[in-house]
Amino acid sequence: MADRAPSAERAARDVPAPVLGFVRAYVRAVESALIGGTVAIVAISALQVFFRYALGQSLSWSEEALRYLMLWIAFLGMGLAYSRGEMVGMELLVSRLPRRAAGVVRAGARVAVLAMMLAIVAYGIEFAWTTRTTSAVALGVSMFWIHVSVAVGAALVALHVLAAGAAGALGLRVPPAGAPRAPVPGAGRAG
Repeated sequence: MADRAPSAERAARDVPAPVLGFVRAYVRAVESALIGGTVAIVAISALQVFFRYALGQSLSWSEEALRYLMLWIAFLGMGLAYSRGEMVGMELLVSRLPRRAAGVVRAGARVAVLAMMLAIVAYGIEFAWTTRTTSAVALGVSMFWIHVSVAVGAALVALHVLAAGAAGALGLRVPPAGAPRAPVPGAGRAG
């Protein structure tokens, strides 16, 4: 009998390599943006504390920048959170259903989430476009770039929902977003 690969490695082989490579690059890009945003929040907060308490002056733009960075971080991270199963759900109830009924409930939930995300994308873009001529008070940035974060986040969740539905329909086992790659036998060993 051929040697059996660990389940994580088998799951990764079920998805075509170019698709898996694209997904991994996407996850790395989003995670990098989230980490960069978080580092910026920490740096701006520290700078604000230093200016306020050490120099006795407050930065006029820091609170606004922090607020808008947090918005972008939250909305960019929603798609990954959905794929990783980190969103609030009723899995406890669904897991107690018979397998077929659970599948129907999950499919229905995907359709409902997808419909809601598409509605949020449409209204989010409309709202962002409506506010494009308004600028943030301290930063001077068009409010379009702040408000479009809602539509971007909803679009990313919709893509994750579609990907999960397509993978399920095709019978593919997909490793969770951001899951570490299965080790390649012999890789990383000297000699």
